[in-house]
Amino acid sequence: MPKSFKILSLAGGGYRGLYTATVLNELEIHIKEKDPHDCIANYFDLITGTSIGGILALALAYEIPTAKIVEVFSQQGKNIFKKQTYSGYGITQAKYNSDNLKTILEEWFGEKLLGDLKHPVVIPAVNYNTGSPVTFKTAHHASFKRDWKFKIVDIALATSAAPTYFKRHAIENSEYIDGGIFANSPTLIGLHEAEIFFEKSINNVKILSIGTMSSRKMLNPKTDKKGGLTDWGECNPLRAASNIIDITLSSQQLFMQQMVKHRIKENLIEIDEILTQSSSQYVGLDEVTIEAQQVLTSNAKESAKKALGTPVILNFLKEKAKKTQFFEGSHKIIP
Repeated sequence: MPKSFKILSLAGGGYRGLYTATVLNELEIHIKEKDPHDCIANYFDLITGTSIGGILALALAYEIPTAKIVEVFSQQGKNIFKKQTYSGYGITQAKYNSDNLKTILEEWFGEKLLGDLKHPVVIPAVNYNTGSPVTFKTAHHASFKRDWKFKIVDIALATSAAPTYFKRHAIENSEYIDGGIFANSPTLIGLHEAEIFFEKSINNVKILSIGTMSSRKMLNPKTDKKGGLTDWGECNPLRAASNIIDITLSSQQLFMQQMVKHRIKENLIEIDEILTQSSSQYVGLDEVTIEAQQVLTSNAKESAKKALGTPVILNFLKEKAKKTQFFEGSHKIIP
């Protein structure tokens, strides 16, 4: 029986990515019990992630310890989501200055290129100039000749440039925005990559999808129902944009998961939690309060504990993936 092709898929969700990072850290702690120098990326044939999930995917593929990622999230959240002066709640300019996020990314990756990653990735974004969805990829296929030359920092900023939250990010002659616009859950992208470019049978593909507690966005049904900004903003028109983005991302994420579930059935394994009504008031794309941290972290640890108690997750982390052949970059295999 052929070896399973294992994909790690990481959803978008802004600061809710602390949930994802904490789950990953708990899984990596389990892995390091046998080998302190091991990392979670060694157990997957492909890593795909969108927005904050894209940043996490890039970090994992560069083998940045998950403990360090969680530490940065916890300590730097308020700097990443520090409101710009005179932003007008995202009306006159983006709510947040992406330079703060860029500084953190540069500390992680420096000037390194996508071709310097040690593990294959697929990172979605949207080309703002053409309106087209794009995927940035390591050179894990002979036809991939362009993306490996781009800086990791640039790709991270492109996939996470959420409309009204962060400004568009330029790479060469194009500007890019958040990949969550079309693939907040990149599971289908990962499955397509495995089937078309790695030439794997979908019957042999297994996907571990980790969410951000954001797949069930619900708006207050008691609003005026007239369809204007006060309706979408739940009586506060300044919240309309964020609510529209939230419900777009969550509904699209659920649809993607359903499509993949139909194709690979039980080979899609999901780790995620649904926010309770009492907790939902504290958690959001840009909520970086102590309460938000507590909700995200405690749920993540409980999710990981349950996951590590199941044979299916333990099997995911039992055997390392085969080393990928790269056709370009610093890990290129020369025949």
